[in-house]
Amino acid sequence: MTAAQQLLLLHLERAEVLSRVGGGPLVAARLAFRLGEPELARALLARTGGLFDLEESQRLLNDPCPEALLVQAAQVLPGRVAMPAWTETEMEMYVRVLASLLVSDAPPDAARLGGGRPGWAGGLRRLSPCPEQQRWQAGLHLARELQGPLRWATASWGGRFGLQRQVNEAGLGQVEVVSLEYVMTALDAAWRWDLPELAQLLSGPLLIEGLETLAPDRLDTLTSLLADASRLFDWPVVALPGFEVPWPDAYQLLPLPQRSGAGGQDDPPAPVTRQVLVLPRQRPISLRQLATEVRGQPGRSLVVLYSRSSAARLAGMLPGSVLLSSSLSRLHLAERMSELAEQQAASPSLTVIATTLPSTAVGFFDQVSHISAPLPHLIEAAQLSRGTFRILDLLDVAVPQQWTRQLQVTHALLGQGDALNDPELQRLYFDELRALERHQRAPYWLELRRNMQYASLASELNAQSEASVPVLIARDQASEQVIARYRQEGWLPRQGLRHAAWLTVSEARRAVQRGEAEDGGWALIWRGDYHPDYGLAWPYVQAAQSSE
Repeated sequence: MTAAQQLLLLHLERAEVLSRVGGGPLVAARLAFRLGEPELARALLARTGGLFDLEESQRLLNDPCPEALLVQAAQVLPGRVAMPAWTETEMEMYVRVLASLLVSDAPPDAARLGGGRPGWAGGLRRLSPCPEQQRWQAGLHLARELQGPLRWATASWGGRFGLQRQVNEAGLGQVEVVSLEYVMTALDAAWRWDLPELAQLLSGPLLIEGLETLAPDRLDTLTSLLADASRLFDWPVVALPGFEVPWPDAYQLLPLPQRSGAGGQDDPPAPVTRQVLVLPRQRPISLRQLATEVRGQPGRSLVVLYSRSSAARLAGMLPGSVLLSSSLSRLHLAERMSELAEQQAASPSLTVIATTLPSTAVGFFDQVSHISAPLPHLIEAAQLSRGTFRILDLLDVAVPQQWTRQLQVTHALLGQGDALNDPELQRLYFDELRALERHQRAPYWLELRRNMQYASLASELNAQSEASVPVLIARDQASEQVIARYRQEGWLPRQGLRHAAWLTVSEARRAVQRGEAEDGGWALIWRGDYHPDYGLAWPYVQAAQSSE
């Protein structure tokens, strides 16, 4: 048991004593503060709503509490708990974990946090970059070696779908597939509704994909959170990257699992190398010209756009194509991907239009066309091709404005060589992107951690996109129950977003004005028609079909 685990047990006991004496969470927190235990006091404040910023916490804790209760508390809890000589950020993480246990309805055993296994001490590790299927097989090998419950995080919904299929087929029911966003939200949790997830996250090892897709500042900050939790609680974390970046020193390189040659369940498959022809960038074309080109392509084609309306219009121009878009709820997307995965052999000719990149579980494509995007997006998409890959410049389809710097670096590196496969150019992408960031946020976020500014950190790192609005779709009894709870409580748990599609802010405003959606707060509730193939994108598909 680590020093942090021992301290948690002691603090949890003292917290319950103070709660009995004080009669309420705020008084209990003030008693702890007056008894000289500021860390316990900050954690107890979470029972009043969350881990507040320093100034608000001091205001709440400095208010007086009844002297008689203070005397009683001092009698039943003599002395103070000596805190170890931890760094400021380790102390910040410890208080967050203590708060997580204090607000959890069914907290895991504090003595078992970290979920270490024989031969697997805590620490951050990483495998060498490899394609999705090889990466997943390596992860499954590690999951069997770790022998017990663990979480496996991926960066995209398409990845989560494909990985869940792999986990199910491998019979590894102890593996829970989660999102990279979930890991970040748990590690920087500040509010009562998020905090319980942290203790659950720390209750077993973590395999994590997608770290290399984060912006440099976010990678540095998430690494610091992972590293502190790992050191305190002997928590094993293994990163499974898809391409190369200049990794922080905190990650120890692990060799990829080696084949024994026996071919058993625990023997990773030999890596499969596919030759992908990367076509040179051509002059910009229109969406209609793209539709004409795709219509004439044989075999399986994948087109990736990031505009939901543009993807829907293209789907309307290509009858029989499959739309994988965030205009469909995530569970609806999973159903569509399942159909594609199960019909691979029966669908030698197929066109998929996606705003959400599918995983290799749906099969490979003879042609992959991807709108101009940051290098990490292109690398992932190219791995889905078994033939050609090309980057699209479209006259009538915009790319996100926040990609300006990433596109500048990407285009320069693509002109220097095979950046989709060259590890040196991939590392250079990350270095040059960092150099272009004039206002780096990582030092500021680190300062927030050092000063225990919990609410500000969570607000910074988990800021919701202002460009899109979630829309809850009632497709079955489960989604109707989520919507009913959302109406009643005004709060949507992370699992509830599985029932949501997405609209732009202007689309959401028009939908409410037309009576097609109910304004429930952060998320809308859909009242209009929801197409079985195209979801909320049907009006764009229909308009494109009418113009053909």
